[in-house]
Amino acid sequence: MGQSLLKVDNLSAAYGGIKALNNVSIEIEEGKIVSVLGSNGAGKTTLLKCICAAMKPTGGTISFRGKPLPNKPHEVVKAGLTHAPEGRQILANMTVMDNLMVGAYLRNDKAEVKKDLEYAFTLFPRLKERQKQYGGHLSGGEQQMLAICRALMAKPSLVMLDEPSLGLAPIIVSQIFDIIKELKKNGTSILLVEQNAYKALSISDSAYVMSVGSIVKQGSAEELLADKSLTEAYLG
Repeated sequence: MGQSLLKVDNLSAAYGGIKALNNVSIEIEEGKIVSVLGSNGAGKTTLLKCICAAMKPTGGTISFRGKPLPNKPHEVVKAGLTHAPEGRQILANMTVMDNLMVGAYLRNDKAEVKKDLEYAFTLFPRLKERQKQYGGHLSGGEQQMLAICRALMAKPSLVMLDEPSLGLAPIIVSQIFDIIKELKKNGTSILLVEQNAYKALSISDSAYVMSVGSIVKQGSAEELLADKSLTEAYLG
């Protein structure tokens, strides 16, 4: 077992009286890619919202590097955990460069920020070419690249990516997944929420499968890919 980075224990959450998460437990080790899979409405996005403090759980605990994770979003970012949300949520009326600088808003180390910006541009050369364009003028794939880069600009230990392949052409999806592998190579841990189960498992170390707010299966990516009954029942 490697060093534990994020630990979620018996997490529950609800929207009004409707339970969205039911005693969910997951763990992510340093330097790993871990996927959370499942169909629409399984509770995957709710789980990420609770982790990044955008939503208050009704029970359970979340710890990061062995300490309770703060319950304010900016403090979660400060602790070293960022989130590229479903639907990208980039700032359409701001330039690419301004969007990226928003990602670095808690940092004072200007020289390091500049270095990380250059690194982001090597990962996504398209963004360098379009750095003066407004976010709203980018294609869907470029907006997804920008959402990931913005999350990286806080220099996190762990990035949570929510449905990065959604609505994108296969060639762009392949590029995004190559970059996720590159991030791991450079020491960033990834929590990946994906409906494209096969694509996610192909780059993950391990995965959890969710259905109706609960974890129904967990294991190495290899084991889950080999489990035909599981793929038919939960992953389509």
